Amino acid sequence: MDHERYNSYIMMIDCLLYDYGGSRMITKCLQSISDLYDHIDALIITNKEGIVEYSVMYCQEMNSFENEGFTGKHILDIYPSLSKETSSHFRVMKSGKPIIGEKQKLTDLNGKSSFFVSSTFPIEYNHEVIGAIEASILCSVDGKPLYRTPYNTKGPTDSFYTLDDIITANPSMLDLKDKINRISSGDSPVLLFGETGTGKELVAQAIHSHSLRAREVFVSQNCSAIPSTLLESTLFGTVKGSFTGAVDRKGLFELAHNGTLFLDELNSMDIGVQAKLLKAIEQKKFRRVGGEREIAINVRIISAMNEDPFKAIQDGIIRSDLYYRLGVIQLNLLPLRERKEDILLLADWFIRKYNAQMQKKIRGLNEIAKNVFREYHWPGNIRELRNAIEYAFHISTEDTITIKDIPEHILFNNSKQQYFEQELGRSKTLFEMVEQYERDIIQNTLRQSKHISDAAKKLGITRQALQYKIDKYRL
Repeated sequence: MDHERYNSYIMMIDCLLYDYGGSRMITKCLQSISDLYDHIDALIITNKEGIVEYSVMYCQEMNSFENEGFTGKHILDIYPSLSKETSSHFRVMKSGKPIIGEKQKLTDLNGKSSFFVSSTFPIEYNHEVIGAIEASILCSVDGKPLYRTPYNTKGPTDSFYTLDDIITANPSMLDLKDKINRISSGDSPVLLFGETGTGKELVAQAIHSHSLRAREVFVSQNCSAIPSTLLESTLFGTVKGSFTGAVDRKGLFELAHNGTLFLDELNSMDIGVQAKLLKAIEQKKFRRVGGEREIAINVRIISAMNEDPFKAIQDGIIRSDLYYRLGVIQLNLLPLRERKEDILLLADWFIRKYNAQMQKKIRGLNEIAKNVFREYHWPGNIRELRNAIEYAFHISTEDTITIKDIPEHILFNNSKQQYFEQELGRSKTLFEMVEQYERDIIQNTLRQSKHISDAAKKLGITRQALQYKIDKYRL
């Protein structure tokens, strides 16, 4: 806890004791809270009837604890979804025993939804339970994680992807986002499968960002990027002298302790390493290469494959026992060709992104370019779409992306390949073929339009620009 926040925490406790007439009846509870957490975000005290006697939440802007306005209200009125059977305050007052580290997701009377980890203690006086005190660490508010840890480090500078970064209007993908929101708070392993470029690492980071491990490290490793002979030492670390040149070095499991380990392209992992990985996951401990000491680990595993897992098992690429161990929760990421409604949505998102990065003011794709994007099958998925937009930003000289700014291979896709092959047979240059293609589209659009202004609107260009092209192509 930073120094200023620590002082704010101490002041809150002093005020709390003062409000209770200096009584020491809650000192023991506060000490227990101090032992459990290095800091808290919220504190609430109720009397035995459930009326809130004290309620504060840490305010980042003020760097101090502020009253939430709940004092004097009944705890069940503050959180309407709770009952005496589900409220942690009423449960500890009934049992006389504390509840430690309970995960809760509640919506208060103001409509604010919070996900937090709480510890609740009974307050006793003369051997009678007279109330309860609850301390909480907030993980997210209204779906926004409060602590977004940078990639591969615990520092406070960079950010992970979250659910908001999954751009989609596709019903299946919206359902996927809902699943991510529901499964993130747990510790069960997650297996992602989808083609290359569908955003598996983005989803893995989003799961981490919305999890209780969001404060901890996120470690990512593409298993295909490391030779199989080095993968074991990469995962588990090495002990000095275990082989020539070996030094004492932590592996990915140790680096990811208490956090999340993302293993991408699991299907490229050597079968022998898979057996050792399975053992480490099941026993929650391992030995470094050449080591004798067992090291305990607490890591959530998120893995990903770019091919169907059952086919990988059938082909002997993945051990079935490892698959069932890592695939407790399975999420399928659709290829871009199966979520057509997202193509232009994602294109617009990337255009806004590169406008900000490159200080440009490109308004979007013109109608012809939009049609090309819609019809293209995108074998490289979202990554290929992003690259196409980035390429266009470097090539375009106008404020709109046209087919002249699109990578050549996209123009040579399935539906247009025969057309261009015919043009190539006539020994035309790429520029001449693109012009001919543009001419045909404009001519076809004019036939289906009431007038030039109508055609210009369909094509996404001005009437003047269309008139220029009509004159240019002598239509």
